[in-house]
Amino acid sequence: MLRPLSVVAKLRLSLRARLFLWLLIALSLLLVPLGVLTVREAQRAAQAGLERAALSGLGVLVAENAGVRELFSLVQRFGGGVGYVVWLPGRRGDPDGLEPRISWTDRGEYRLPEGLIEALAEGQSYRRLVGDTLWLALPTEAGGIGLGVRVSEVAALPSKLFQLYTGLGVGLLVLAWSVGAWGLSRSLRPTLEMSEELSRRNPDFLEPLSEPRLAELRPAVLSLNRLMDELSRAFARLKAQEESAKRFAYGASHELRNPLAALKGYLEVLARRPGELRAIEGALREARRMESLLEGLLTLARLEGRGRVEGTPQDLAAFLKERYVPERLSEVIGEAQVQAEPALLTLAVENLLKNAHQHGGGRVRARLERDGPGFWLWVEDQGPGFAAEILPRAFEPFIKFGDGTGLGLAIVAAVARVHGGRAAAQNLAEGGARVGIWLIGAKVEADG
Repeated sequence: MLRPLSVVAKLRLSLRARLFLWLLIALSLLLVPLGVLTVREAQRAAQAGLERAALSGLGVLVAENAGVRELFSLVQRFGGGVGYVVWLPGRRGDPDGLEPRISWTDRGEYRLPEGLIEALAEGQSYRRLVGDTLWLALPTEAGGIGLGVRVSEVAALPSKLFQLYTGLGVGLLVLAWSVGAWGLSRSLRPTLEMSEELSRRNPDFLEPLSEPRLAELRPAVLSLNRLMDELSRAFARLKAQEESAKRFAYGASHELRNPLAALKGYLEVLARRPGELRAIEGALREARRMESLLEGLLTLARLEGRGRVEGTPQDLAAFLKERYVPERLSEVIGEAQVQAEPALLTLAVENLLKNAHQHGGGRVRARLERDGPGFWLWVEDQGPGFAAEILPRAFEPFIKFGDGTGLGLAIVAAVARVHGGRAAAQNLAEGGARVGIWLIGAKVEADG
């Protein structure tokens, strides 16, 4: 049975066909053994009933001391067979006989089964099925009386019952299978509804699926809804990145076009007036500006394509005091141990200081503040602060006011991102602004 079941499991069928096939197998496994047991039990019960009826009739004849004539009538009641009376030697009725004497109810050639005479001699009853004849005998004072009843009707009972059971069973099987198939079809309808809903989904339509009526489908629907929600956010991020890339390309082309146009103009002046010193100075200035812009673009591109960096433990206060105090920082407030790559940390600090000195005013100082598992490095100035329309977009490429390439704070944000940190810009209540980078605390401090 295991081999056919494994074959069914490997068939490439639809879920509906698989369930219908399993239903048919289950009904067959139920009805076939039940039919076999029913037929066998009916045969056994019929034979036992026949045996009881025959023994009961024989008992009556023994009690009435009846003879062969009455025994013949009993044989006819059972639809045929033979009756017999046995006289044993030395018993009443045959005191001088040497061999048992047997009287039959008809003149056919009969032979008693083995062990019957011995049982009667010991005063025991006898019952045995030989071929299609059931031999029964009860002891009497003279010897015994018995029947040989044909059980052809009982033997034919299984085939008759099987035929009846087959006809009725097949009808019941078809009816049960039809009802089960109808019920399975209705039960599987929610899966078809979910399939239809899924077929309507596409990258532009990722609405959540409705809650299914089938409890077993709810975990799958919840997982699909979560997946579609994540896909929606991913598509939104891709769209935002595309827009950002478009703005970046537009800004880069615009920013490069201006110094190139100016440089071309100065060079044209030089071509007409070789002795013009101011034109040479302008050309050099624009060339330096274009060089700075290109260097910033390359740095930003390298950071955007770089994966996460682990870095090494860095003492921020010592790092800043050693390199930037007092020339570019008036003071460093606080202490911090962070995990950072020195070259990238230097790049971020250089751009923070450049932004503060170029767009701020007054004293520029650094403030180190603890925030959760990491630290903020804030660079504060006393300038006019960020304009309200620029502050939310301060870290986008080419967002600037005044001179500069507009890439400094974008580089700061990229450095923070590759370290697993973040960047922020704020206007101070007392005037001025501060721009900072948050970095994860050093591992040596966490382990200690």
